[in-house]
Amino acid sequence: MGSLPKHNYSPTSHHLSMLQQITNDNDATNHMVRSYYKSFNGFAAMITNQEREKLKKMEGVVSVFPSKSLKPQTTRSWDFMGFKESIQRNKTAESDVIIGVIDTGIWPESESFNDHGFGPIPKKWKGACKGGKNFRCNNKIIGARYYLEDQPSARDIVGHGTHTASIAAGNKVVGASFNGIAEGVARGGVPSARIAAYSVCNEQGCRPDAILAAFDDAIADGVDLITISIGLPEQVTFDKDAIAIGSFHAMKKGILTINSAGNDGPNTATFSVSPWLFTVAATTMDRVLLGNGLMPLGKSINGFASNSAEILSSAGFINNSAPIVAEFSSVGPNMQIREIMKPDISAPGVDILAAYSPLKPPSPDKRDKRSVKYNILSGTSMACPHVAGAAAYVKTFHPDWSPAVIKSSLMTTAKPMNGSQLAEFSYGSGFLDPVRAINPGLVFDASKKDYVKLLCRIGYDTMEVRKISGDKSVCPSSSSHHHLPMTKDFNYPAIAAEIEPNKPFRINFTRTVTNVGFANSTYKAYIQQPSGINITVVPNILEFKSVKEKQSFVVHVVGGKFSDYSVVSSSLLWSDGTHTVRCPIILRVIKGKCYFYNKI
Repeated sequence: MGSLPKHNYSPTSHHLSMLQQITNDNDATNHMVRSYYKSFNGFAAMITNQEREKLKKMEGVVSVFPSKSLKPQTTRSWDFMGFKESIQRNKTAESDVIIGVIDTGIWPESESFNDHGFGPIPKKWKGACKGGKNFRCNNKIIGARYYLEDQPSARDIVGHGTHTASIAAGNKVVGASFNGIAEGVARGGVPSARIAAYSVCNEQGCRPDAILAAFDDAIADGVDLITISIGLPEQVTFDKDAIAIGSFHAMKKGILTINSAGNDGPNTATFSVSPWLFTVAATTMDRVLLGNGLMPLGKSINGFASNSAEILSSAGFINNSAPIVAEFSSVGPNMQIREIMKPDISAPGVDILAAYSPLKPPSPDKRDKRSVKYNILSGTSMACPHVAGAAAYVKTFHPDWSPAVIKSSLMTTAKPMNGSQLAEFSYGSGFLDPVRAINPGLVFDASKKDYVKLLCRIGYDTMEVRKISGDKSVCPSSSSHHHLPMTKDFNYPAIAAEIEPNKPFRINFTRTVTNVGFANSTYKAYIQQPSGINITVVPNILEFKSVKEKQSFVVHVVGGKFSDYSVVSSSLLWSDGTHTVRCPIILRVIKGKCYFYNKI
Protein backbone atom coordinates (compact mmCIF):
# COMPACT_ATOMS: atom_id res chain seq x y z
CA MET A 1 0.00 0.00 0.00
CA GLY A 2 1.78 3.12 -1.19
CA SER A 3 1.25 6.76 -0.39
CA LEU A 4 -1.03 8.89 -2.51
CA PRO A 5 0.57 11.12 -5.18
CA LYS A 6 0.03 14.77 -4.35
CA HIS A 7 -1.29 16.19 -7.62
CA ASN A 8 -3.53 15.33 -10.58
CA TYR A 9 -4.23 11.74 -9.69
CA SER A 10 -7.46 9.76 -9.66
CA PRO A 11 -6.81 6.60 -7.59
CA THR A 12 -9.97 4.68 -8.47
CA SER A 13 -9.57 5.30 -12.20
CA HIS A 14 -5.96 4.16 -12.03
CA HIS A 15 -6.93 1.03 -10.10
CA LEU A 16 -9.62 0.13 -12.63
CA SER A 17 -7.18 0.70 -15.47
CA MET A 18 -4.70 -1.71 -13.89
CA LEU A 19 -7.42 -4.33 -13.44
CA GLN A 20 -8.52 -3.92 -17.02
CA GLN A 21 -4.97 -4.56 -18.23
CA ILE A 22 -4.49 -7.78 -16.29
CA THR A 23 -8.00 -9.22 -16.80
CA ASN A 24 -8.63 -8.09 -20.38
CA ASP A 25 -12.13 -7.21 -19.22
CA ASN A 26 -13.61 -3.98 -20.59
CA ASP A 27 -15.67 -3.62 -17.41
CA ALA A 28 -13.07 -3.92 -14.63
CA THR A 29 -15.69 -3.02 -12.02
CA ASN A 30 -16.72 -6.69 -12.18
CA HIS A 31 -13.46 -7.52 -10.39
CA MET A 32 -13.09 -4.55 -8.03
CA VAL A 33 -13.93 -5.14 -4.34
CA ARG A 34 -12.89 -1.72 -3.04
CA SER A 35 -10.47 1.08 -3.73
CA TYR A 36 -8.37 2.79 -1.04
CA TYR A 37 -7.87 6.46 -1.78
CA LYS A 38 -8.31 8.58 1.35
CA SER A 39 -5.17 7.93 3.38
CA PHE A 40 -3.13 5.54 1.20
CA ASN A 41 -3.14 4.06 -2.27
CA GLY A 42 -4.32 0.54 -3.13
CA PHE A 43 -7.26 -1.69 -3.96
CA ALA A 44 -8.80 -5.11 -3.30
CA ALA A 45 -10.04 -7.21 -6.21
CA MET A 46 -11.18 -10.69 -7.21
CA ILE A 47 -8.49 -12.03 -9.57
CA THR A 48 -6.95 -15.37 -10.54
CA ASN A 49 -3.45 -16.52 -9.59
CA GLN A 50 -2.29 -15.84 -13.14
CA GLU A 51 -3.70 -12.32 -13.03
CA ARG A 52 -2.06 -11.79 -9.64
CA GLU A 53 1.35 -12.58 -11.14
CA LYS A 54 0.72 -10.04 -13.91
CA LEU A 55 -0.26 -7.42 -11.34
CA LYS A 56 2.89 -8.00 -9.28
CA LYS A 57 5.03 -7.15 -12.31
CA MET A 58 3.27 -3.87 -13.09
CA GLU A 59 5.08 -0.60 -12.53
CA GLY A 60 4.16 1.08 -9.26
CA VAL A 61 2.97 -2.07 -7.47
CA VAL A 62 4.48 -2.43 -4.00
CA SER A 63 2.93 -5.75 -3.01
CA VAL A 64 0.11 -8.17 -3.82
CA PHE A 65 -1.14 -10.56 -1.17
CA PRO A 66 -4.19 -12.79 -0.61
CA SER A 67 -7.02 -11.72 1.68
CA LYS A 68 -6.98 -14.34 4.46
CA SER A 69 -9.47 -14.27 7.29
CA LEU A 70 -8.23 -12.78 10.56
CA LYS A 71 -9.75 -13.35 14.00
CA PRO A 72 -10.94 -11.09 16.82
CA GLN A 73 -8.88 -11.95 19.91
CA THR A 74 -11.35 -13.03 22.82
CA THR A 75 -14.82 -2.88 36.74
CA ARG A 76 -12.04 -4.20 38.45
CA SER A 77 -9.17 -3.92 35.98
CA TRP A 78 -8.59 -0.15 36.02
CA ASP A 79 -8.56 -0.05 39.82
CA PHE A 80 -6.17 -3.01 39.87
CA MET A 81 -3.69 -0.98 37.82
CA GLY A 82 -3.96 1.92 40.28
CA PHE A 83 -5.95 3.90 37.72
CA LYS A 84 -8.74 4.96 40.07
CA GLU A 85 -11.68 7.25 39.37
CA SER A 86 -10.06 9.93 41.53
CA ILE A 87 -6.90 10.28 39.41
CA GLN A 88 -5.91 13.59 37.87
CA ARG A 89 -7.77 14.15 34.60
CA ASN A 90 -7.99 16.85 31.98
CA LYS A 91 -11.66 16.36 31.11
CA THR A 92 -11.75 19.10 28.49
CA ALA A 93 -8.87 17.54 26.60
CA GLU A 94 -10.28 14.05 27.16
CA SER A 95 -13.58 14.97 25.52
CA ASP A 96 -11.60 16.05 22.45
CA VAL A 97 -9.88 12.66 22.06
CA ILE A 98 -11.33 10.31 19.42
CA ILE A 99 -10.61 6.59 19.63
CA GLY A 100 -11.07 4.56 16.46
CA VAL A 101 -12.20 1.00 17.23
CA ILE A 102 -11.68 -1.45 14.34
CA ASP A 103 -13.65 -4.52 15.36
CA THR A 104 -17.08 -6.17 15.01
CA GLY A 105 -18.99 -2.90 15.36
CA ILE A 106 -20.72 -1.46 18.41
CA TRP A 107 -24.09 -1.55 20.20
CA PRO A 108 -25.06 2.14 20.20
CA GLU A 109 -27.92 1.79 22.71
CA SER A 110 -25.63 0.48 25.47
CA GLU A 111 -25.58 2.65 28.57
CA SER A 112 -21.80 2.66 28.25
CA PHE A 113 -22.18 4.81 25.13
CA ASN A 114 -24.99 7.25 25.91
CA ASP A 115 -24.08 10.90 25.42
CA HIS A 116 -25.66 12.38 28.55
CA GLY A 117 -23.52 15.34 29.58
CA PHE A 118 -21.38 15.29 26.43
CA GLY A 119 -20.73 18.50 24.57
CA PRO A 120 -20.66 19.01 20.79
CA ILE A 121 -18.59 16.76 18.55
CA PRO A 122 -14.93 17.94 18.29
CA LYS A 123 -14.44 20.34 15.40
CA LYS A 124 -11.49 18.33 14.10
CA TRP A 125 -13.78 15.36 13.30
CA LYS A 126 -14.12 14.80 9.55
CA GLY A 127 -15.92 11.46 9.63
CA ALA A 128 -19.52 10.40 9.22
CA CYS A 129 -22.20 8.23 10.78
CA LYS A 130 -22.76 5.54 8.17
CA GLY A 131 -23.75 2.71 10.48
CA GLY A 132 -26.59 1.41 8.34
CA LYS A 133 -30.33 1.13 8.86
CA ASN A 134 -31.62 2.01 12.33
CA PHE A 135 -28.13 2.94 13.55
CA ARG A 136 -27.88 6.32 15.22
CA CYS A 137 -24.71 8.02 16.39
CA ASN A 138 -24.62 10.59 19.18
CA ASN A 139 -22.10 12.85 20.89
CA LYS A 140 -20.34 9.78 22.35
CA ILE A 141 -20.31 7.48 19.32
CA ILE A 142 -19.54 10.16 16.78
CA GLY A 143 -18.82 7.94 13.79
CA ALA A 144 -19.66 4.49 12.45
CA ARG A 145 -18.90 2.60 9.24
CA TYR A 146 -19.24 -0.99 8.01
CA TYR A 147 -17.37 -2.90 5.29
CA LEU A 148 -18.91 -6.36 4.93
CA GLU A 149 -21.54 -6.78 2.22
CA ASP A 150 -23.31 -9.61 4.05
CA GLN A 151 -23.57 -7.50 7.21
CA PRO A 152 -24.69 -4.01 6.11
CA SER A 153 -24.54 -2.41 9.54
CA ALA A 154 -22.04 -1.22 12.13
CA ARG A 155 -24.38 -2.64 14.77
CA ASP A 156 -22.49 -5.30 16.72
CA ILE A 157 -24.10 -8.74 16.59
CA VAL A 158 -20.99 -10.53 17.89
CA GLY A 159 -20.40 -8.59 21.12
CA HIS A 160 -16.64 -8.32 20.73
CA GLY A 161 -16.46 -4.76 19.40
CA THR A 162 -18.89 -3.44 22.01
CA HIS A 163 -16.79 -5.07 24.74
CA THR A 164 -13.45 -3.64 23.55
CA ALA A 165 -14.87 -0.16 22.90
CA SER A 166 -16.32 0.09 26.40
CA ILE A 167 -13.02 -1.01 27.98
CA ALA A 168 -11.18 1.79 26.22
CA ALA A 169 -13.70 4.60 26.56
CA GLY A 170 -17.01 3.41 28.00
CA ASN A 171 -19.02 5.71 30.28
CA LYS A 172 -19.19 5.16 34.01
CA VAL A 173 -22.09 2.74 34.65
CA VAL A 174 -23.09 1.97 38.24
CA GLY A 175 -24.38 -1.51 39.07
CA ALA A 176 -23.08 -3.28 35.96
CA SER A 177 -22.64 -7.06 36.24
CA PHE A 178 -22.93 -10.35 34.43
CA ASN A 179 -25.99 -11.96 36.04
CA GLY A 180 -24.94 -10.51 39.39
CA ILE A 181 -21.27 -11.59 39.03
CA ALA A 182 -18.52 -8.96 39.32
CA GLU A 183 -21.09 -6.31 40.17
CA GLY A 184 -19.80 -2.77 40.47
CA VAL A 185 -18.97 0.31 38.44
CA ALA A 186 -18.07 -0.41 34.82
CA ARG A 187 -15.99 2.29 33.16
CA GLY A 188 -13.50 2.77 30.38
CA GLY A 189 -10.04 4.26 30.67
CA VAL A 190 -11.15 7.61 29.25
CA PRO A 191 -14.93 7.85 29.84
CA SER A 192 -15.16 11.36 28.37
CA ALA A 193 -13.49 10.41 25.08
CA ARG A 194 -15.40 9.93 21.81
CA ILE A 195 -15.64 6.68 19.85
CA ALA A 196 -15.65 5.98 16.12
CA ALA A 197 -16.60 2.38 15.30
CA TYR A 198 -15.41 0.56 12.16
CA SER A 199 -17.07 -2.84 11.64
CA VAL A 200 -14.75 -5.21 9.75
CA CYS A 201 -15.58 -8.60 11.32
CA ASN A 202 -18.45 -11.02 11.65
CA GLU A 203 -18.66 -14.40 13.37
CA GLN A 204 -16.70 -15.99 10.52
CA GLY A 205 -13.72 -13.67 10.92
CA CYS A 206 -12.24 -10.40 9.68
CA ARG A 207 -11.25 -9.62 6.09
CA PRO A 208 -7.93 -7.86 5.40
CA ASP A 209 -9.46 -5.75 2.63
CA ALA A 210 -12.06 -4.50 5.10
CA ILE A 211 -9.37 -3.80 7.69
CA LEU A 212 -7.40 -1.71 5.20
CA ALA A 213 -10.57 0.19 4.24
CA ALA A 214 -11.21 0.91 7.92
CA PHE A 215 -7.67 2.25 8.40
CA ASP A 216 -8.08 4.36 5.26
CA ASP A 217 -11.28 5.90 6.64
CA ALA A 218 -10.15 6.23 10.27
CA ILE A 219 -7.02 8.16 9.30
CA ALA A 220 -9.02 10.50 7.05
CA ASP A 221 -11.81 10.85 9.63
CA GLY A 222 -9.39 12.33 12.17
CA VAL A 223 -9.14 9.74 14.97
CA ASP A 224 -6.39 10.30 17.54
CA LEU A 225 -5.50 6.64 18.02
CA ILE A 226 -6.70 3.25 16.83
CA THR A 227 -7.34 0.09 18.82
CA ILE A 228 -7.63 -3.15 16.87
CA SER A 229 -8.13 -6.40 18.79
CA ILE A 230 -7.71 -8.60 15.73
CA GLY A 231 -5.01 -11.22 15.28
CA LEU A 232 -3.19 -12.79 12.36
CA PRO A 233 -3.62 -16.51 11.68
CA GLU A 234 0.17 -16.65 11.41
CA GLN A 235 3.09 -14.28 11.45
CA VAL A 236 3.64 -12.88 7.96
CA THR A 237 5.97 -10.35 6.38
CA PHE A 238 4.94 -6.71 6.66
CA ASP A 239 4.00 -6.36 3.01
CA LYS A 240 1.35 -9.07 3.45
CA ASP A 241 0.08 -7.84 6.82
CA ALA A 242 -2.98 -5.57 6.54
CA ILE A 243 -2.60 -4.37 10.13
CA ALA A 244 1.08 -3.51 9.62
CA ILE A 245 0.31 -1.65 6.38
CA GLY A 246 -2.64 0.31 7.77
CA SER A 247 -0.86 1.20 11.00
CA PHE A 248 2.21 2.45 9.10
CA HIS A 249 0.06 5.02 7.32
CA ALA A 250 -1.59 5.89 10.64
CA MET A 251 1.83 6.41 12.22
CA LYS A 252 2.75 8.79 9.38
CA LYS A 253 -0.21 10.94 10.41
CA GLY A 254 0.69 10.88 14.11
CA ILE A 255 -1.82 8.15 15.05
CA LEU A 256 -0.71 5.34 17.37
CA THR A 257 -2.21 1.90 16.68
CA ILE A 258 -2.63 -0.56 19.56
CA ASN A 259 -2.96 -4.25 18.63
CA SER A 260 -3.63 -7.45 20.59
CA ALA A 261 -0.88 -10.07 20.73
CA GLY A 262 -3.21 -13.00 20.03
CA ASN A 263 -4.53 -15.97 21.95
CA ASP A 264 -2.30 -18.73 20.61
CA GLY A 265 -0.02 -19.05 23.64
CA PRO A 266 2.29 -20.62 24.37
CA ASN A 267 3.01 -20.66 20.62
CA THR A 268 5.57 -18.06 19.64
CA ALA A 269 5.30 -15.03 17.40
CA THR A 270 1.83 -15.53 15.90
CA PHE A 271 0.99 -11.83 15.81
CA SER A 272 1.80 -8.67 13.88
CA VAL A 273 5.31 -7.62 14.89
CA SER A 274 5.79 -4.31 13.08
CA PRO A 275 7.82 -1.88 15.23
CA TRP A 276 5.37 1.02 14.78
CA LEU A 277 2.54 -1.07 16.31
CA PHE A 278 1.95 -1.21 20.08
CA THR A 279 1.47 -4.94 20.75
CA VAL A 280 -0.28 -6.01 23.97
CA ALA A 281 -0.10 -9.27 25.95
CA ALA A 282 -2.78 -10.32 28.46
CA THR A 283 -2.39 -10.84 32.21
CA THR A 284 -4.54 -11.97 35.09
CA MET A 285 -5.78 -9.53 37.70
CA ASP A 286 -6.57 -10.02 41.38
CA ARG A 287 -10.17 -11.17 40.86
CA VAL A 288 -10.77 -14.88 40.28
CA LEU A 289 -14.31 -16.02 39.45
CA LEU A 290 -14.94 -19.41 41.06
CA GLY A 291 -17.69 -21.42 42.62
CA ASN A 292 -15.80 -22.54 45.72
CA GLY A 293 -12.79 -20.25 46.15
CA LEU A 294 -10.27 -22.73 44.77
CA MET A 295 -7.95 -22.08 41.84
CA PRO A 296 -9.18 -24.11 38.84
CA LEU A 297 -7.10 -25.97 36.29
CA GLY A 298 -9.65 -25.14 33.61
CA LYS A 299 -11.65 -21.95 33.08
CA SER A 300 -15.37 -21.24 33.06
CA ILE A 301 -17.91 -18.81 34.48
CA ASN A 302 -21.35 -19.97 35.61
CA GLY A 303 -24.03 -17.32 35.71
CA PHE A 304 -26.91 -19.70 36.47
CA ALA A 305 -28.27 -20.14 39.98
CA SER A 306 -28.10 -23.77 41.11
CA ASN A 307 -29.12 -25.85 44.10
CA SER A 308 -26.36 -28.48 43.34
CA ALA A 309 -21.20 -28.34 46.49
CA GLU A 310 -20.86 -29.76 42.65
CA ILE A 311 -21.94 -26.74 40.40
CA LEU A 312 -22.18 -23.36 42.09
CA SER A 313 -22.82 -19.93 40.66
CA SER A 314 -19.48 -18.17 40.20
CA ALA A 315 -18.33 -15.52 42.64
CA GLY A 316 -15.29 -13.28 42.93
CA PHE A 317 -12.24 -14.09 45.04
CA ILE A 318 -8.91 -12.33 45.53
CA ASN A 319 -5.88 -13.70 43.70
CA ASN A 320 -2.74 -12.26 45.29
CA SER A 321 -0.41 -13.75 42.68
CA ALA A 322 -1.63 -11.38 39.96
CA PRO A 323 -0.59 -10.06 37.58
CA ILE A 324 0.89 -12.99 35.70
CA VAL A 325 0.79 -13.62 31.97
CA ALA A 326 -2.31 -15.51 30.84
CA GLU A 327 -1.57 -18.95 29.44
CA PHE A 328 -3.42 -18.15 26.22
CA SER A 329 -1.42 -14.98 25.50
CA SER A 330 0.82 -15.39 22.44
CA VAL A 331 4.53 -14.84 23.01
CA GLY A 332 7.55 -13.59 21.11
CA PRO A 333 10.21 -13.32 19.92
CA ASN A 334 9.85 -11.09 16.88
CA MET A 335 10.69 -13.30 13.90
CA GLN A 336 10.79 -10.41 11.41
CA ILE A 337 13.12 -8.01 13.25
CA ARG A 338 14.69 -9.98 16.06
CA GLU A 339 16.15 -6.95 17.83
CA ILE A 340 12.70 -5.42 18.37
CA MET A 341 11.11 -7.04 21.43
CA LYS A 342 7.53 -8.27 21.06
CA PRO A 343 5.05 -8.04 22.68
CA ASP A 344 5.63 -4.48 23.90
CA ILE A 345 3.58 -4.40 27.11
CA SER A 346 0.97 -6.27 29.20
CA ALA A 347 -2.46 -5.34 30.54
CA PRO A 348 -5.43 -7.11 32.18
CA GLY A 349 -7.12 -9.58 29.85
CA VAL A 350 -8.71 -12.23 32.08
CA ASP A 351 -12.29 -12.03 33.43
CA ILE A 352 -12.97 -8.52 32.14
CA LEU A 353 -16.49 -7.17 32.64
CA ALA A 354 -17.60 -4.78 29.89
CA ALA A 355 -20.56 -3.88 27.67
CA TYR A 356 -21.93 -6.48 25.28
CA SER A 357 -24.37 -6.90 22.44
CA PRO A 358 -27.78 -8.15 23.64
CA LEU A 359 -28.16 -9.99 20.33
CA LYS A 360 -25.30 -12.34 21.13
CA PRO A 361 -25.75 -15.00 23.85
CA PRO A 362 -22.95 -14.94 26.45
CA SER A 363 -21.90 -18.52 25.67
CA PRO A 364 -21.24 -20.32 22.36
CA ASP A 365 -23.84 -22.99 23.18
CA LYS A 366 -26.59 -22.87 20.54
CA ARG A 367 -29.16 -23.61 23.24
CA ASP A 368 -28.22 -20.44 25.12
CA LYS A 369 -31.03 -17.91 24.54
CA ARG A 370 -29.93 -15.39 27.17
CA SER A 371 -29.48 -11.70 26.41
CA VAL A 372 -27.06 -9.65 28.53
CA LYS A 373 -25.97 -6.02 28.55
CA TYR A 374 -22.60 -6.81 30.14
CA ASN A 375 -20.43 -9.88 29.80
CA ILE A 376 -17.17 -11.25 31.19
CA LEU A 377 -14.61 -12.13 28.52
CA SER A 378 -10.94 -13.10 28.49
CA GLY A 379 -8.35 -12.56 25.77
CA THR A 380 -5.61 -10.29 24.54
CA SER A 381 -8.55 -8.52 22.88
CA MET A 382 -9.49 -7.27 26.34
CA ALA A 383 -5.90 -6.27 27.18
CA CYS A 384 -5.50 -4.20 23.99
CA PRO A 385 -8.18 -1.54 24.74
CA HIS A 386 -6.78 -1.13 28.26
CA VAL A 387 -3.58 0.13 26.65
CA ALA A 388 -5.62 2.20 24.17
CA GLY A 389 -7.42 3.89 27.06
CA ALA A 390 -4.10 4.53 28.80
CA ALA A 391 -2.56 5.94 25.60
CA ALA A 392 -5.55 8.25 25.18
CA TYR A 393 -5.12 9.36 28.81
CA VAL A 394 -1.46 10.23 28.16
CA LYS A 395 -2.43 12.12 25.01
CA THR A 396 -4.84 14.35 26.96
CA PHE A 397 -1.82 15.73 28.86
CA HIS A 398 0.60 15.69 25.91
CA PRO A 399 -1.32 16.25 22.66
CA ASP A 400 1.89 17.00 20.76
CA TRP A 401 3.64 13.73 21.62
CA SER A 402 4.37 11.40 18.72
CA PRO A 403 3.07 7.81 18.61
CA ALA A 404 6.56 6.56 19.51
CA VAL A 405 6.81 8.89 22.53
CA ILE A 406 3.39 7.83 23.87
CA LYS A 407 4.42 4.21 23.40
CA SER A 408 7.74 4.87 25.16
CA SER A 409 6.06 6.62 28.10
CA LEU A 410 3.87 3.58 28.74
CA MET A 411 6.66 1.05 28.27
CA THR A 412 9.34 2.68 30.44
CA THR A 413 6.94 3.25 33.34
CA ALA A 414 5.44 -0.27 33.24
CA LYS A 415 5.82 -2.41 36.36
CA PRO A 416 8.28 -5.33 36.20
CA MET A 417 6.70 -8.79 36.09
CA ASN A 418 7.66 -12.36 36.92
CA GLY A 419 6.29 -15.81 36.28
CA SER A 420 7.39 -16.69 32.76
CA GLN A 421 10.40 -18.62 31.46
CA LEU A 422 10.35 -16.45 28.35
CA ALA A 423 10.44 -13.27 30.46
CA GLU A 424 9.88 -10.13 28.34
CA PHE A 425 9.12 -12.26 25.28
CA SER A 426 5.83 -13.08 27.00
CA TYR A 427 4.98 -9.86 28.87
CA GLY A 428 7.01 -7.17 27.12
CA SER A 429 8.22 -4.22 29.17
CA GLY A 430 5.88 -5.11 32.03
CA PHE A 431 2.46 -4.36 33.47
CA LEU A 432 0.68 -1.18 32.39
CA ASP A 433 0.78 1.79 34.83
CA PRO A 434 -1.14 4.69 33.21
CA VAL A 435 -0.71 7.19 36.06
CA ARG A 436 3.09 7.14 35.94
CA ALA A 437 3.10 7.35 32.14
CA ILE A 438 1.99 10.98 31.99
CA ASN A 439 5.30 12.00 33.61
CA PRO A 440 7.95 9.52 32.39
CA GLY A 441 10.99 11.81 32.65
CA LEU A 442 12.82 10.52 29.58
CA VAL A 443 11.37 9.09 26.36
CA PHE A 444 12.63 7.23 23.29
CA ASP A 445 11.33 8.87 20.12
CA ALA A 446 11.23 7.59 16.53
CA SER A 447 9.93 9.27 13.38
CA LYS A 448 8.70 8.07 10.02
CA LYS A 449 12.26 8.58 8.70
CA ASP A 450 13.61 6.22 11.37
CA TYR A 451 11.12 3.53 10.40
CA VAL A 452 11.99 4.02 6.72
CA LYS A 453 15.69 3.52 7.52
CA LEU A 454 14.74 0.36 9.37
CA LEU A 455 12.81 -0.88 6.32
CA CYS A 456 15.88 -0.16 4.18
CA ARG A 457 18.07 -2.08 6.58
CA ILE A 458 15.89 -5.19 6.41
CA GLY A 459 15.67 -5.28 2.64
CA TYR A 460 13.45 -2.68 0.97
CA ASP A 461 14.99 -0.86 -1.99
CA THR A 462 14.61 2.84 -2.79
CA MET A 463 11.64 2.56 -5.15
CA GLU A 464 9.68 0.36 -2.76
CA VAL A 465 10.35 2.68 0.17
CA ARG A 466 9.36 5.77 -1.83
CA LYS A 467 6.05 4.20 -2.84
CA ILE A 468 5.31 3.43 0.81
CA SER A 469 6.68 6.58 2.46
CA GLY A 470 5.51 9.12 -0.11
CA ASP A 471 8.79 11.07 0.11
CA LYS A 472 12.18 10.99 -1.64
CA SER A 473 13.84 8.61 0.78
CA VAL A 474 16.90 6.81 -0.57
CA CYS A 475 18.02 3.34 0.46
CA PRO A 476 21.70 2.61 -0.12
CA SER A 477 22.60 -0.40 -2.21
CA SER A 478 22.91 -3.70 -0.40
CA SER A 479 26.69 -3.35 -0.48
CA SER A 480 26.38 0.02 1.32
CA HIS A 481 24.02 -1.01 4.09
CA HIS A 482 26.74 -0.25 6.61
CA HIS A 483 25.74 3.42 6.21
CA LEU A 484 22.40 2.61 7.85
CA PRO A 485 21.90 2.21 11.60
CA MET A 486 21.97 -1.42 12.68
CA THR A 487 18.59 -2.85 13.65
CA LYS A 488 19.91 -3.38 17.18
CA ASP A 489 20.40 0.41 17.42
CA PHE A 490 16.84 1.35 16.47
CA ASN A 491 15.62 3.81 19.10
CA TYR A 492 13.21 1.44 20.81
CA PRO A 493 12.67 1.49 24.62
CA ALA A 494 13.92 -2.06 25.10
CA ILE A 495 17.09 -3.92 24.16
CA ALA A 496 16.89 -7.38 22.59
CA ALA A 497 19.33 -9.61 20.76
CA GLU A 498 20.07 -13.22 19.89
CA ILE A 499 23.33 -14.90 20.90
CA GLU A 500 24.83 -18.24 20.00
CA PRO A 501 25.04 -20.98 22.63
CA ASN A 502 28.31 -21.84 24.34
CA LYS A 503 30.17 -18.88 22.86
CA PRO A 504 31.40 -15.64 24.48
CA PHE A 505 29.76 -12.50 23.09
CA ARG A 506 30.08 -8.71 23.11
CA ILE A 507 27.27 -6.48 21.81
CA ASN A 508 26.88 -2.69 21.90
CA PHE A 509 23.52 -0.93 21.67
CA THR A 510 23.04 2.80 21.05
CA ARG A 511 19.97 4.71 22.25
CA THR A 512 18.88 8.36 22.38
CA VAL A 513 16.54 9.78 25.03
CA THR A 514 14.63 13.06 25.11
CA ASN A 515 14.11 14.94 28.36
CA VAL A 516 10.41 15.55 29.08
CA GLY A 517 10.88 15.94 32.84
CA PHE A 518 12.62 18.78 34.70
CA ALA A 519 14.60 21.34 32.70
CA ASN A 520 17.72 20.92 34.83
CA SER A 521 18.08 17.26 35.72
CA THR A 522 20.71 14.60 36.17
CA TYR A 523 19.97 10.92 35.53
CA LYS A 524 22.14 8.11 36.82
CA ALA A 525 22.19 4.59 35.35
CA TYR A 526 21.43 1.56 37.51
CA ILE A 527 21.83 -1.92 36.06
CA GLN A 528 20.47 -5.28 37.11
CA GLN A 529 23.42 -7.60 36.50
CA PRO A 530 22.33 -11.19 35.73
CA SER A 531 24.69 -14.07 36.36
CA GLY A 532 27.20 -14.62 33.59
CA ILE A 533 26.79 -11.18 32.00
CA ASN A 534 28.47 -7.83 32.54
CA ILE A 535 26.50 -4.74 31.45
CA THR A 536 27.94 -1.24 31.41
CA VAL A 537 26.55 2.08 30.18
CA VAL A 538 28.59 4.92 28.67
CA PRO A 539 28.05 7.57 29.86
CA ASN A 540 26.42 6.36 33.07
CA ILE A 541 25.27 9.87 33.97
CA LEU A 542 23.13 12.08 31.71
CA GLU A 543 22.91 15.80 32.51
CA PHE A 544 20.13 17.85 30.91
CA LYS A 545 19.86 21.64 30.82
CA SER A 546 16.49 21.97 29.10
CA VAL A 547 13.24 20.21 28.27
CA LYS A 548 13.27 18.40 24.88
CA GLU A 549 17.06 18.13 25.02
CA LYS A 550 18.37 14.86 23.57
CA GLN A 551 21.31 12.76 24.74
CA SER A 552 22.67 9.41 23.60
CA PHE A 553 24.25 6.51 25.44
CA VAL A 554 25.71 3.10 24.62
CA VAL A 555 24.92 -0.14 26.46
CA HIS A 556 27.77 -2.67 26.41
CA VAL A 557 26.74 -6.28 27.04
CA VAL A 558 29.50 -8.85 27.51
CA GLY A 559 28.84 -12.47 28.44
CA GLY A 560 30.14 -15.98 28.78
CA LYS A 561 28.67 -19.25 27.62
CA PHE A 562 24.95 -20.03 27.87
CA SER A 563 23.11 -23.19 27.00
CA ASP A 564 20.90 -23.35 23.92
CA TYR A 565 17.30 -22.03 23.94
CA SER A 566 17.63 -20.11 27.21
CA VAL A 567 16.51 -16.55 27.89
CA VAL A 568 18.56 -14.06 29.88
CA SER A 569 16.65 -11.08 31.26
CA SER A 570 17.95 -7.86 32.82
CA SER A 571 17.15 -4.14 32.87
CA LEU A 572 18.65 -0.67 32.79
CA LEU A 573 17.16 2.07 34.99
CA TRP A 574 17.73 5.79 34.60
CA SER A 575 16.74 7.81 37.68
CA ASP A 576 16.92 11.48 38.66
CA GLY A 577 15.46 10.80 42.10
CA THR A 578 11.90 11.55 40.93
CA HIS A 579 11.52 9.68 37.66
CA THR A 580 12.51 6.08 37.00
CA VAL A 581 12.93 5.12 33.35
CA ARG A 582 13.16 1.35 32.92
CA CYS A 583 14.55 -0.25 29.76
CA PRO A 584 14.40 -4.09 29.59
CA ILE A 585 17.43 -6.00 28.32
CA ILE A 586 16.67 -9.48 26.99
CA LEU A 587 18.93 -11.98 25.26
CA ARG A 588 17.69 -15.12 23.54
CA VAL A 589 20.20 -17.94 23.24
CA ILE A 590 19.56 -19.94 20.09
CA LYS A 591 21.60 -22.14 17.82
CA GLY A 592 22.19 -20.77 14.35
CA LYS A 593 21.96 -17.05 15.20
CA CYS A 594 22.05 -15.06 12.01
CA TYR A 595 21.94 -11.39 11.04
CA PHE A 596 20.98 -11.86 7.40
CA TYR A 597 17.60 -10.29 6.65
CA ASN A 598 15.42 -11.33 3.77
CA LYS A 599 13.45 -8.63 1.99
CA ILE A 600 10.05 -8.28 3.67
